[in-house]
Amino acid sequence: MTKEEMQKTAQEAVDSAHPEFKKRHNLEPFRDSTKTRTLRMWLNIIFMIGAITGLIVYFNGSHETAKWILLASCVFKFVELALRILKI
Repeated sequence: MTKEEMQKTAQEAVDSAHPEFKKRHNLEPFRDSTKTRTLRMWLNIIFMIGAITGLIVYFNGSHETAKWILLASCVFKFVELALRILKI
């Protein structure tokens, strides 16, 4: 028996014993709603824009201003994280 066959047999045994705990493959679509996924995507885009802007300001301008920009962008990331963890 090859390693792949053994893994397949083991996964089939787990799936038949506990079908409600079937592991989601990484390529399968997420279980959250489209509305939540879209909101999370926009929150991540806002976070990334804020983080990049904060780094640019930090290295080219005022450290104090950059700190506030980065802090504000982290708020968006924390909201996205809460949505992801709570599966809202």
